[in-house]
Amino acid sequence: MTTEEFEQEWDKLILKVSKHFKVSAEYEFILFVLGIQEMGWGFREFSKTEKMDLINVARCRTLVRQGIIKETGIDADGFPIFESSPKLKSMMPSYQNQLIKKGLIEYFKNVEFA
Repeated sequence: MTTEEFEQEWDKLILKVSKHFKVSAEYEFILFVLGIQEMGWGFREFSKTEKMDLINVARCRTLVRQGIIKETGIDADGFPIFESSPKLKSMMPSYQNQLIKKGLIEYFKNVEFA
């Protein structure tokens, strides 16, 4: 995927999520939605800590699907446990975000909102 194609796909995803949820969706909102989906929770009021946990779950699950990190279990609160890798630690944060965005594009490509 070229940079231009990537940007177009990312813009399509932002528009799709924005229209469905009637918000001006951004990167972290899309991660939040994915985190809720991955945890199997419905929309409700979440504390700031819960929101950050859900965003982290989404980031990590996206990187798991790309083979960057591994999921190793579940903690006492029901959250997945992830094992970092030297590959991830050596990546620039901007590159990590680009990989996560690509993962989000792939994840939501076949999702039809009701």
